[in-house]
Amino acid sequence: MFELICTCLSFIIANVLFNRTHFCRKLTTWKSLLVSILVISASIFLFQWVGSTHYLIIIIPTVFCSVLVFTRYHEYLVAVQEKFQAKYQKEG
Repeated sequence: MFELICTCLSFIIANVLFNRTHFCRKLTTWKSLLVSILVISASIFLFQWVGSTHYLIIIIPTVFCSVLVFTRYHEYLVAVQEKFQAKYQKEG
């Protein structure tokens, strides 16, 4: 139950952090994907090093990284959509 509460709280915190504060604007979509892979790999290594008893070591960074990648990809899609709309409004 504690893990579920921590996971939900980390999801809410990550959404607020990445969507409201635009904390990740400096990263491109590919860089955010690379950072996510590195962070998740480090959390897996730490999980093995600690002794495989604390599952939150993997769950919380994975939630943060998934929200980061989703936010960057969503911003990319919105930018592409705005470009297409601007292009077709000029033409048509």
